[in-house]
Amino acid sequence: MTGPEAYSESLRLARKAADYEGEPTVAHVQAGQLSQTYALLALAAATALGREGEGRTQPSKDRAAWFDVAAECRKAATA
Repeated sequence: MTGPEAYSESLRLARKAADYEGEPTVAHVQAGQLSQTYALLALAAATALGREGEGRTQPSKDRAAWFDVAAECRKAATA
């Protein structure tokens, strides 16, 4: 899952968590907890990928690893 996908999933789950009348159910509470988890993953991806430029660089192995798991456009897999 990419950073943008994690962010979208967080929004979807937050809406689900907020969509209740009366007392929240276990499903609503779990949706809220998962929403927070996905938001944190999206933040980690955005932070890691956003460190480039403005005189900041990451070691190439770190940059490649984050790009592979978090970027919207992934590197082509080598066979």
